[in-house]
Parts: sequence; structure tokens; C-alpha cells
Amino acid sequence: MALKEFKNVSVGYIPDTEIELNNKKYKIHDVIQGEDILVDTDLKYPALHKVIKASPNRIYDGCPYQAECGGCQFQHVSYEYEKKLKEKYLNDLFKSFHLPHISLVTLDMPNNYRNKCQMTYKLSKSKKVVCGLYQEYSHKIVTITDCMLQAKKANEVILALNKVLTKNKIRPYDEKTREGNLRHVYIRYGFNSKEIMVVLVTNGEMFPGRGNVVSDLKKLNLGITTIVQNYNARDTSIVLGDKEKVIYGPGFIYETVGGYKFKISGTSFFQINTLGMEKLYNLALEKAEIKKSDIVIDAYCGVGTISIFASKYAKKVVGVELNKNAITDAKINAKINNINNVTFISDDATNYMTNLAKNRERCDVVLMDPPRDGSTKAFINAINYLGARKVVYISCNAETLKRDLYLFSENDYVVKSITAVDMFPRTIHVETVCLLTKK
Repeated sequence: MALKEFKNVSVGYIPDTEIELNNKKYKIHDVIQGEDILVDTDLKYPALHKVIKASPNRIYDGCPYQAECGGCQFQHVSYEYEKKLKEKYLNDLFKSFHLPHISLVTLDMPNNYRNKCQMTYKLSKSKKVVCGLYQEYSHKIVTITDCMLQAKKANEVILALNKVLTKNKIRPYDEKTREGNLRHVYIRYGFNSKEIMVVLVTNGEMFPGRGNVVSDLKKLNLGITTIVQNYNARDTSIVLGDKEKVIYGPGFIYETVGGYKFKISGTSFFQINTLGMEKLYNLALEKAEIKKSDIVIDAYCGVGTISIFASKYAKKVVGVELNKNAITDAKINAKINNINNVTFISDDATNYMTNLAKNRERCDVVLMDPPRDGSTKAFINAINYLGARKVVYISCNAETLKRDLYLFSENDYVVKSITAVDMFPRTIHVETVCLLTKK
């Protein structure tokens, strides 16, 4: 083993330091600004061997899998230091907009907060069915059964399921040979409802032993509400396929947030942090200052969560979402909550908005929560034509938010404030709520 010492290392927002060996540059993970470290240079990709002088912000009771797994980035630092890093990152990123200080709203649960949990499967050397998460920048599965971000109940179900799968000799899918049945297991857990959905993602419709797996799971009394088989025979890293079959229960679960009840299907978008969702949406609606006479558009609305939250303030809310399954759930959600002033439309958000603009429609407030890629120029131009006096942009990717804010400025919208909510503790991701007003 060849070791080399690096002193007083410099680290960016993502906790990597860059080193140079033999005229090549490498990233060393899990270090903190100013530390002295030993790097193992014999490896194909040099890695951290030991911290010689540790930062006072380093912790030692974080996730034991962090060095290999690509799921978390901040399990080696205190949560208070993580908060400082995130606030600094956001304030540096948006400094050209000359905004008040961007603060981060933190949550009481920095661990075990994920209501959506997914694992990839393989056979161990002892021929047991095991699961885990991908190693960073690779498709190598790091065996994990007790993820510190996933709900504790989900971890319990996964551990029990693995034993059931091994007992019934279910063969995991092999990416190289493209043989085997089980590719992924995907769990949704209702923190408030306590309902559990298990989605078994298989390599096509055939699933020998399916009945025995369902029967054995039911006998364990884990509180599983429904089990769904999802078919994904494509050569892809995308987890879910387009077709599925309900093999136990109703095929969905309910969850309660902010006094509202929501139906959630396996393929529908729902914020992964149930406990932070209410804080996030209340903050967004506080900024929106919706009036009783307002027509509100909720773009990229998912299963209609924020549309329903906004309904009690507005005259009318229109939720738009491309995913047809999500819109079906959204309509049911409005009905079960006795909401009559919300309409849900299945359409591409950009297409819907540009058609409204062509028809010279008007709206007062736009709420938008696009995917990580952000929105589109045509969508933003359409908002201008619709004459919305306020836009509240909820974003899970600050980089694409910044890009889109420049497009808003070209349409005479002014960025008034940005507040962040730490919906994804222990990772580099953060949710931001941006208020824009018409000049």
C-alpha cells in the first residue's frame, strides 16, 4: 500500500478535494476544509485512507456505508455544519441577484425521513438475495439493508423481504447477462397513515414464485397495505417500467399531510419528505399571498398536493401535470377532500401554458415545481403573456433555478426572495422557494 499525505486540503460545496498524481487529477471524497489526510495511491482510483488532522466539524457516528455508497454526501459532518455549507452555497450562487440573506429552514429529522425507498438486487457469494444502492459513479451495488435516510419501517420491510426472496429462491436480475427476475424493490411509506406499498420491479411479466412471496409477506404482519408488480424489461437504469399489476391490496396508499388526505400510486410524484412537505408548501403559499379573487395555476402538480393546499385561498386553481396516473390520483384527492374549486389537466406544462397564452387567457398567480432539469423558455415567456402578478418557483435544483431566473428577468419579473427548506438532509440537495413579482 502506497500512502501520500496532503495537508490543509481545500474543499468545495460538494465534500471532495482534488489531488494530482502522475499528472492526473483525482477527487477524494468525504473530507472537510482544512483537514490533513492520507490517500491510498495504489488504488485504480485513489481514495481516502485516514484523516490525520480532523476538522472539529467531523462526526464519527454517521452512515457506515458513506465511503462506498453514492446516496449521501454529508454523513461525515455535523448537521449544523451541513446547514452552514448549504447556506453559503446558495448565497454565493445567487449573489448576482442582490437578495436578502438566503436562510435554510431545517427539519427535526435529518435521518430516516424518506417516504420513498428503493433498492437494487443481486445474489451474494453465499447465494442469498441481497440489496443495496449503487456505488457513486458506477453500477456496482453496495449491500445495504439499514439505510440511514430511508424510513425505519421501510428498512424493516426490506430486511424481511430479502429473507422471503431467499427462501423462495427468487433470482435477482443480472445487468450483464440480462437474466433473472427481480430488478428493484420500491417502497412507499405513509409516516402519518402508517400505510405501506411494496413495488416489485421485475424483468418482464413472468415472475415465478410470486404467489409464495406475497403469501409469506402477509404472514409476517409487517403492516403492508398493498403489493404491486411493475414490469421493466428494458435495458435501462430507469427503475420503473410503464406497466404494472396489483397482486395484493388496492394498488395505492393514502397519506395525510396538513389535514388533507392524499392517494398515492407507485408511479406518481410525491415529495419524499412527508414531514418537510407541510413546511415547504406553507412557506410557498405565504409568499404567494393568494387572494380570494385569484386564478392560480399549479404547474407540474403531481398528485395535486400544493393545488389542494392553495385551494382554500383562491377563487380557482388549475393543476397541470404530464403524468396521467398522477392526474387520476389528483382528481381523486380533490374529491376525497371535498375540494370543488380545483381542476386537474393532464398535459405538458409548457404546451398548456403556451396554448393559454395564445388564447389570451389570464391568471393571477403561478405556482411551479418542475423536475430537476427546470422549466423551459417557452413556459416562462407564456407566464409573461398570462400577466401573472406573482410566481412562486419551488426548485430541487438551485443551478437550473438560477438559469431560469435570468429568463424571468427578460420578461420583467423581479426576484424578491429565496428561502431554502432542507428537504434532503445529509445530501447536497436542497429545496428552494423563490418569489418573483411582475415589474
